[in-house]
Amino acid sequence: MTDTTTPPPLDPALAEVDRRWKASGVPGLYEGSGPEMRERARNIRAFLYPKPLLPTGRIENFTLPGAAIPLRAIWPLDTPEPTATLVYFHGGGWIVGDIDSHEAHCIRIANRTGAVVLSVGYRLAPEDPFPAGVHDALDAVRWVHAHRAQFAGADRPLAVGGDSAGGNLAAVAAVVCRDEGIALAAQLLLYPATDLTDPAHGAVGEMYLGTGPDAEAKARDPLVSPRWAPTLAGVAPALIGVGPYDFLYRDNLAYAAALRTAGVPTALREFPTLNHGFFSYTAISEDSRVAADALCDALRAMLVAAAN
Repeated sequence: MTDTTTPPPLDPALAEVDRRWKASGVPGLYEGSGPEMRERARNIRAFLYPKPLLPTGRIENFTLPGAAIPLRAIWPLDTPEPTATLVYFHGGGWIVGDIDSHEAHCIRIANRTGAVVLSVGYRLAPEDPFPAGVHDALDAVRWVHAHRAQFAGADRPLAVGGDSAGGNLAAVAAVVCRDEGIALAAQLLLYPATDLTDPAHGAVGEMYLGTGPDAEAKARDPLVSPRWAPTLAGVAPALIGVGPYDFLYRDNLAYAAALRTAGVPTALREFPTLNHGFFSYTAISEDSRVAADALCDALRAMLVAAAN
């Protein structure tokens, strides 16, 4: 698909989610205080798009040593020798979501790729705006890198991944890892936000960055907008998944182009009937489930190739 191609209609199952949400009279997701937004997000998900029930391997919960950052390690089902270790950051506009809301994302990735997935409970805005969440994300990747022997093994590839705001953190982490000499085999970017100078982020961007005179400068910080990094050359190979009904669609096309221009191996997978957040809709949308599985299978191929 290209910019000039008219996509097929939005998946009817996803259009029904939008219809039911509007008909419910529930306010928009990003209105009110932090706790109110998070409670609303949990209720809306349970009401409109519950998590799929997936079989899972071993799960361990712990806290990053020396920091109050929750981590959840998920081992792949029936895989005695995992393919890789992947650090995952959940979506939610840097404001909502947690390791519980996105557990099924990580289980799916673990089972289909054979990787041990570590989900990171980074701090959230508006209580903890930028750079708190970025610092947590980077601290988690550094720690996992240093201790990966206790997950898939020190000789197995390390990767990062995330969806939406979590995709932003994964892309940022990939740039920082390159700069710090931490080798990554892949970055899985599910409809990531890569340029917060785009006004499409609106109130979410304001809660994450603040509204003071330095907000515009913050939006150009590569720790906020990886597309503004001085160079992307040498970052990990990227796998990007997005649909044309996503408000970040053009953002994702532009980031894929920037990565390719920098010489980074980049696979852009476009799913013509899907919108933002489709990895969360796999229990109600067959198109979303097929897309999620396809992305996991593509990631597995990248990780296996990196290990050989």
